Amino acid sequence: MEMRYIALVVMEFAAVVHLVFSLVNFNFARRSVRYLSEAWVLLLISLVLFGGVGYLLVRPFPTPEILSPTMLIILMVCSYLQSIFPLSIPMPGYLQWERMWRYASPAIVLIAIYAAGMLMGSNTTRLESLSDLGKNFLSGDVVLRILMLIVTFYYISNIVWRPKRLLPRYKISPDILLYGTALGIAALFMVCLSIRFSVEALMVYLLYITAVDAALAMRVLKPILALINVPEIKPVATPPADDNLQTEDEENFNEMNLKRFEKVEYTMQTLKPYTDCDFTRERLCREVGLNRHLLLQCLRANGYNDIHEYISRYRVAELKRLIENGTLKDLKSIERAGFRIMKTAMVSFEKFEHTPLLEFFEAHQPKATTPEADSTSAEDNTTAPTDEDTEA
Repeated sequence: MEMRYIALVVMEFAAVVHLVFSLVNFNFARRSVRYLSEAWVLLLISLVLFGGVGYLLVRPFPTPEILSPTMLIILMVCSYLQSIFPLSIPMPGYLQWERMWRYASPAIVLIAIYAAGMLMGSNTTRLESLSDLGKNFLSGDVVLRILMLIVTFYYISNIVWRPKRLLPRYKISPDILLYGTALGIAALFMVCLSIRFSVEALMVYLLYITAVDAALAMRVLKPILALINVPEIKPVATPPADDNLQTEDEENFNEMNLKRFEKVEYTMQTLKPYTDCDFTRERLCREVGLNRHLLLQCLRANGYNDIHEYISRYRVAELKRLIENGTLKDLKSIERAGFRIMKTAMVSFEKFEHTPLLEFFEAHQPKATTPEADSTSAEDNTTAPTDEDTEA
């Protein structure tokens, strides 16, 4: 009984996660149609999972069985849905309703035949071992299950290979190919689960597919990060007058945090300690006279996640200033802005400026002039005869 409740909780968790991300994609689809198919697929998967929760509530707990018809139908439907997943890239044909129905026709026919047989009173064969499968291999029930498995493999092949076939025609990022591979692994895992059902394996599958779909949804949300403004660096002319900044003031909590932050800003702007590659949060605490708890508290109150991010913000601003005024001629000299490692500088710069560091650096380099350009410039600088010269 305990395992039954655990399975219900896991299935309900997976259904809720898919539903939430589905609603997010539906909201995005109001501005861009490319999110619409993804929203529908996540919604349908969520409904299938909610249906599974209801099934487990009213029916006996499933026991191990080979090629369970219920699991095969669920597997085939989920594989179909995942194979038409747009993966945020154009998929001509499969996003058109007529072709989607045509693509789904093998699965629809098999489900219809199986459902018709059940309504007519046909008894399903229960397969508990491989020997049972061999004895009933030619029965209509088992043949239909094998055909379901074949159609499922057809959909799974599209999950794995379709993004790669579209690669020469569209710009597809490596994470999309990785996602297609992860979906293929999930589908193969489901095949194994259908061949030999296990409650524990079902829970592992649900958690795995939820993590994969959540990773894709977070990738969809990634561009929104570029729209979130990073905290601005505002000049602080004088430090706060109150020297008692180490105390916890519950009544003036926000005011004290603001005063502490002004003191930190004044120290960073006047002394510029961040330009030292060895400058750390411990040194910042000593410079401003605050313990780590109060320092982190005042920084978070002003939009920073942690002390390292705050220091990186100043280093990025300094690096940008050096590049814009032409002081920094070579990126190998990034230590002038306080960065020790190039990779750290590139990641931090793109995080705060939303522009790759190399592109920004190249855009602010003086353009080299060719000999032809120099001669053209010289001709342009030649003084044309004025009216006075002509009269003379």
